[in-house]
Amino acid sequence: MKKQLTIFGVVAASLSLANPVRAADGDAPTFKHWFVRAGPAEVIYDEGAKIRLGGQIVPGASVTAKNNFTGEIEAGYYFNPNVSVSLTVGAPPTATLVGTGPLAGVKLGKMTYGPAVAAIQYHVTDFGPRFIPYIGAGVNYTIVLSEKDGAVQNLRVKSPVGVTFQAGAESMINDRFGLFVDAKKIVLDTTARGNVGGVPADAKIKINPLIVTGGISFHF
Repeated sequence: MKKQLTIFGVVAASLSLANPVRAADGDAPTFKHWFVRAGPAEVIYDEGAKIRLGGQIVPGASVTAKNNFTGEIEAGYYFNPNVSVSLTVGAPPTATLVGTGPLAGVKLGKMTYGPAVAAIQYHVTDFGPRFIPYIGAGVNYTIVLSEKDGAVQNLRVKSPVGVTFQAGAESMINDRFGLFVDAKKIVLDTTARGNVGGVPADAKIKINPLIVTGGISFHF
């Protein structure tokens, strides 16, 4: 977690140094409706699960997944300087599901997925045209592209839909280019099914990832 916070802090510091918090009125960038943001992203999971074998809950058993490093691109449209909509997609990462409790250390399987978030955002313009924090909310659809068996054979994971909350800030270098930091918290549950040694197995999995991104924005 320290690594993620350090990366986030470095990018945030870059934002604050890129431009003064409040620009002179004559330095205001020309308003543009379309924007694209892109950069590396860290996916930090807050996971857990209820696992059943042969229809019976395995007491104390759950899952964990290692954080993923990927890339993210967000494209959007401003209706006015305060309100925009956007669509975010990421390079498909692979999550390895590992058991905990009585299943500690057991690699249950892997899944490769493509996250997509549609959101509406409110941009705070009180700090001038160069530094613009924002908040947002929307819907996430995680498309499960492939599964790979581990201790669970014939693994199948449902593509889930979840709710997304977003917060970030952008610092404009000029009227087209800027730097940004962004965090999205996704409330997401899914189900997985398969079998272990011929015994049916299923799990209700809570994922709830936090996606932290920093990079370059382009307005046109």
